[in-house]
Amino acid sequence: MAKLPSSFRETNRTSRNFRDQYAKLPEQVRRAVRDSAKLFHKNPAHRSLRRHALTDNKRGQHQGGSFSVTPTAQYRAIYVVVDGINVWYWIGTHAEYDTFTGG
Repeated sequence: MAKLPSSFRETNRTSRNFRDQYAKLPEQVRRAVRDSAKLFHKNPAHRSLRRHALTDNKRGQHQGGSFSVTPTAQYRAIYVVVDGINVWYWIGTHAEYDTFTGG
């Protein structure tokens, strides 16, 4: 994710899957994701991000202990904390999110 503060990378990583999904997003969505990442870096609990823990269920494909963030009204991103590092592993539309999380 280009144009993010280098300090963002101290506590955040992206999986290959996330980077592949991100690369396919429209440019205006990628910009919104970058802006949300900067905001997340400053304040992960900022209300506009709508960050929340995902419920573990048998229908979802997400990892246990994951969190969801809303970079735009139509897109969601998911990460899990591993050894103090936020590992971002999924991003997509709200409809894809519902399918992925079994929502």
